[in-house]
Amino acid sequence: MTVRRRTWIGLGIAASAVAVLLLGWAGRRPIPDVSVTRVQQRQIESWISTNGTVEPIQPFVLRARLDTFVASVPVVEGQTVRKGQLLAVLDGSTARAQLALARQNLLAARRQLEYAEAGGPPDVLAQLASDIAKTQASLDHLKSQNQALETLVREHAATRDELAQNQLQLKQAEANIEYLIARKKDLARQAAFSAEQAQLQIQQAVAQIRDLSEKVASTRVVSPVDGTVYALSFKPGDFVQIGQAVASVADLRHVRVRAYVDEVDLGPLASGDYVRVQWDGLPGHTWKGSVERLPKQVVPYGHRRVGDTICSINSLDQSLLPNTNVDVKIRVGQKTGALVVPRAAIRGQEGDRYVLLVVNGDHLRRQPVQVGIASSDRFEIRSGLTEGQLVALPSAAPLSDGMEIHPVEVR
Repeated sequence: MTVRRRTWIGLGIAASAVAVLLLGWAGRRPIPDVSVTRVQQRQIESWISTNGTVEPIQPFVLRARLDTFVASVPVVEGQTVRKGQLLAVLDGSTARAQLALARQNLLAARRQLEYAEAGGPPDVLAQLASDIAKTQASLDHLKSQNQALETLVREHAATRDELAQNQLQLKQAEANIEYLIARKKDLARQAAFSAEQAQLQIQQAVAQIRDLSEKVASTRVVSPVDGTVYALSFKPGDFVQIGQAVASVADLRHVRVRAYVDEVDLGPLASGDYVRVQWDGLPGHTWKGSVERLPKQVVPYGHRRVGDTICSINSLDQSLLPNTNVDVKIRVGQKTGALVVPRAAIRGQEGDRYVLLVVNGDHLRRQPVQVGIASSDRFEIRSGLTEGQLVALPSAAPLSDGMEIHPVEVR
């Protein structure tokens, strides 16, 4: 074999080896760049975010006591008022006229009772007493005359016709006195019935006067407390019916918010939890308070199932108005110096949580962990990791246990 031939064979073998090496490198999967982050120690807070409605703690809703028209409204919604300050005036002319008539009826009923307790009307009683006295005097005279005539008839000094005429007059007088006495008794019975009737009329008139007096007084709608007018339902000239709210007043320095907490978030909720409230009507303003009362049951709320959670909120500037819809955040957990990782680093389901831990600088290992409270972007790590370890974040490439990676630390 010539030198040239041996050279060409050697070159062929070398070329084949290079080709084999190149094919091997081409068939090997590239090592992916994977974002990783360190386990850190920091403060973490867990919050529930929901919506709610503002309510006054002790509202005073002033309602109409009669059907009438609104005469004037000297205040506006949102105005701060003092106790006794006039809020609205209702037309009370009809009620005042009815009150005057009821007072007249009361006077008439009392007069009727006075007559009844005396036995009847004074003029009737006087006339009856006079008639009885006259008839009794006539009866006594006829009786005396009858005795004298009987003696004279026995002595033949008077005729029997005179005696008979006297006896007839005597019977008539006796009948008259019986009639007058019976009439007096009947008048007394009527007076007793009239007294009962008058007493009932007095009771009815007194009750009517009391009711109408309250209605007349209610035409001047005044504030029962120092506070803020947060609702005015009518304007001058409007017709208002009995029971309709005319104005609503409350002390708005302290209000409560009815927060609608989803059923799945109720578990960690506790009385006294810190609360923050925001309202689109005043962007950038935050009100603070605490959970005052936990829900007693879960109820439907639109497409959600929620527990009504009552929160006590301070609003010293009285800017948080009742019946407004607000955003509510409730802090249900807080820990200082906790080990934390981003939420995205936690994999698996409840009861089987794990992370992909970076080991040996370039490999992943499935590491079970126990998590604690969670914020919007982080989980507390109760066990399974130590501070400073690297864990993998989600990647475009599928990640798995034992995989080799090129870690790229993010902060």
